[in-house]
Amino acid sequence: QHMKYLLIIFLACGSLAATRPIHASVSAHASGDTTDPNLNPVYDLDSNKYTVVKIGKQYWLQQNLRTTKYNDTSAIAGGLSAAAWKSATSGAFAVYEDNPAHEAQFGKLYNGYAVATGKLCPKGWHIPGDKEWQEMEAVIGLPANELARTGGRGSQAAALKSENLWKDSEAKGDNKSGLDFKPAGTRTDVGDFVTINQFTGFWTSTTYETASNYLWYRHYYFNVNEMGRNYVIKNNGYSCRCVKDEPKKKEAAKPAPPKPKSKYGPKTISNG
Repeated sequence: QHMKYLLIIFLACGSLAATRPIHASVSAHASGDTTDPNLNPVYDLDSNKYTVVKIGKQYWLQQNLRTTKYNDTSAIAGGLSAAAWKSATSGAFAVYEDNPAHEAQFGKLYNGYAVATGKLCPKGWHIPGDKEWQEMEAVIGLPANELARTGGRGSQAAALKSENLWKDSEAKGDNKSGLDFKPAGTRTDVGDFVTINQFTGFWTSTTYETASNYLWYRHYYFNVNEMGRNYVIKNNGYSCRCVKDEPKKKEAAKPAPPKPKSKYGPKTISNG
């Protein structure tokens, strides 16, 4: 009889454990949550709307960028031919195969020169650096000893990948993080559009060592749940996500300087 009750308790606990989120530190919230104003929707200068998710201590946009303007209102070059894309040395964006339907699903692809301007995200937001990506990956569950490795790392990418649009495989996404990474494909450094529904890449803002024309980036494939980290030339076109700027720390008030001492010393009163 006791064994029967123990079995019931064991099964109930197992059922509860199965419903827990992938990682206790991942807290996804719907944008507009009035308890945290940082989760309010964000708009770019083209009036595109982005919702926000909190991952650990960071706030991330849940959609890929699709702006045609830098946050100083200047235009980003678009509609480049393959030859112009290959030879570009300044910021540019592309729509996969120039197909509006692809843009609606996946947003735009930007070259690394656009990222390097520091003006691609709405004001108050920025393209995350390599260390900021690592911070998010640690929250998702990537082991600390794999964070700075190059190539495929871990097996947690299902939590980042969207549940649909990826080519069918056993490495399905469940989007438990709320980041909803979709297989946007890429525009290669020679201007070709490839791997839609099979691959997505995201720029970081971090230059690779002393190679000023290379940036670190992240990549994900339809058939594995590794979290890729590598560096690539800026003429490639990848998706972009933004992270909220950290609030600036207020400087402590400086103490008032001491009053100068009189060169005549303290005054004395004579009784005559």
